[in-house]
Amino acid sequence: MQQQPLGFTHPPKVRYIYANRQYPDCLWYFWNGGKSVYEPIEYHAITGFIEKLEVEEKEFRGKPDLKINLHIRADRPYVIQSGQDTLFAKGLLYTLSKLPVEAFKKPITIAVEAGETDQVLFCRIYNPITGIAVYAPYPDDAHWETVTRRASEKVEIRLT
Repeated sequence: MQQQPLGFTHPPKVRYIYANRQYPDCLWYFWNGGKSVYEPIEYHAITGFIEKLEVEEKEFRGKPDLKINLHIRADRPYVIQSGQDTLFAKGLLYTLSKLPVEAFKKPITIAVEAGETDQVLFCRIYNPITGIAVYAPYPDDAHWETVTRRASEKVEIRLT
């Protein structure tokens, strides 16, 4: 467990990070529900230890909507949340499923990158020491339940 710094700081509660291109000044943002406004994140990457990967069912416009929640410990706990069917989530899940278990024992850098069109948003995972991106293109016929389970199992193995 990371020690809380002394002096003024943010509370150590989890902050949810959302990846989306709906706002012109950021690719990632926090949502301030009390004010119903987004808080842009100026950086395009976060480095930390992955602690948990889960699928959560939420409701969106009256329908069930599956979300991918990636728990990451950095300067504080964060959860990167993305719709399961987005390019961002698919890139994240597939790359995590292909990483060796040993990679999860070290910090991992997760970046958000804009595509060529207004709606496209990619996830890239980098080795924070070398700066080299892991290239893991997923096939069109990927079985996402299996991919998600494989990625989740690797995170769980790291914790044991």
